[in-house]
Amino acid sequence: MKKISTFLFMMLVLNCFVSAQINNPTDVAKGKATQKVNQKTDEAIDAGIDAIEDGINSVFKKKDKKKDSGKKENPKSKPSHTNSSNSNTNPNEDETDFSEYEGSTFVSGKEVLFFEDFSTAQISSGSGNWFVNNWDQENPAQITSLNGKDGNWLKIPRYGHFFPNGFKNLPDNCTIEWDMYIDAETVSEMQSGLRFSFVARDDRENFDLHFNEKPEVTLDVHPYGSEGFLNISATREYGLDPEIQNFYTKTYNNTWKSNEINRMAISRNGNSIKIFHNGKELVNLQNAFLKKGNYTFMMSSNQWGNGMYITNVRVGGKVPNATQEIKSDGKFVTNAIYFDVNSSRIKPESWSILNNAAQAIKSISGTISIVGHTDGDGSDEANLTLSKNRAESVKNALVNEFGIDASRLQTDGKGESQPIDSNQTTSGKAQNRRVEFIKI
Repeated sequence: MKKISTFLFMMLVLNCFVSAQINNPTDVAKGKATQKVNQKTDEAIDAGIDAIEDGINSVFKKKDKKKDSGKKENPKSKPSHTNSSNSNTNPNEDETDFSEYEGSTFVSGKEVLFFEDFSTAQISSGSGNWFVNNWDQENPAQITSLNGKDGNWLKIPRYGHFFPNGFKNLPDNCTIEWDMYIDAETVSEMQSGLRFSFVARDDRENFDLHFNEKPEVTLDVHPYGSEGFLNISATREYGLDPEIQNFYTKTYNNTWKSNEINRMAISRNGNSIKIFHNGKELVNLQNAFLKKGNYTFMMSSNQWGNGMYITNVRVGGKVPNATQEIKSDGKFVTNAIYFDVNSSRIKPESWSILNNAAQAIKSISGTISIVGHTDGDGSDEANLTLSKNRAESVKNALVNEFGIDASRLQTDGKGESQPIDSNQTTSGKAQNRRVEFIKI
């Protein structure tokens, strides 16, 4: 009985602590001061909970204490691919869970033809990096940040279209990928999602989204709702027979990861298109392109709602063949091994290119040197350390995930000392952030 009385007393004390934290009337103590006060209060609450558990251990059956701050951390949340070089991260600090992407057949194009993380981009209807036509001036496109997500994001206009001014032509064989986030509470199943269009450029500056009769293939990526619905549809230019113009639509259930960063990817091989979501192939459209021509890309939207965001838009050319390259050239180079920002932790969508490299290593004998390179952001010393740590992370992934003998792998890092492109553009930086596999 005495222990129960002690329990009730401690609950009263705990309630006082909670009230002191929630009902603090002071408006002046903001910022860091408030944070420190609340931190101390949290520590006191935790101490009170521990004391209560110790006191009633012999009265009630004690349950395992859950370490939960109220926010669930998702190991596959996707921060920016803008691999800033200001970190000395230990490569063993965080191991990557590749399970979601294991078996993926999507491999990023080897050459970075275009990359945009919106870190320096300017958007406008005139001379910006991105041409934007906001047809709804109250809900325009804007570059912003997302709470709890790394990097800058382009908020898609509720109604409008946009494309990069500096990029003209897509090759017949290419890959396009981007990170995408939606506010599930505001994005509706009505109207459209994010529409990605292959359009015949022909030096045009004006595009009509509804009545365009020039060659076009448009893919509508439309996630909605908290249940993970993802509708994908494909259309061609206006004026064709309905069954030819609207040639694909399907809704995938329990697919989109609501309120998380999702990775979309498109692979074009001549006339065919494949669409991937988080590494999984969803759509294979044969003969999607009925007419040959010079195509560029444009994005657009006509949302019933307003809460769609993208970043890390990457266009790649020349699908790599690591086995062939390492046999003929003695090395294989890739900039498609992605890392968390300021970190040597490999992102899970890198699984397929790592698999490509692993199969190449297995096909030959001898030792392989893994060499990391960074862009020019950050200090020389930090970049050198980061490049070495990233090379070590790649080695660990090859050993642990793909069964490569560790004794066959050496690692090194060159930091920013050997750029292969300009560090003055986002595309150039993306090209410089690379990993080399060199046969010794």
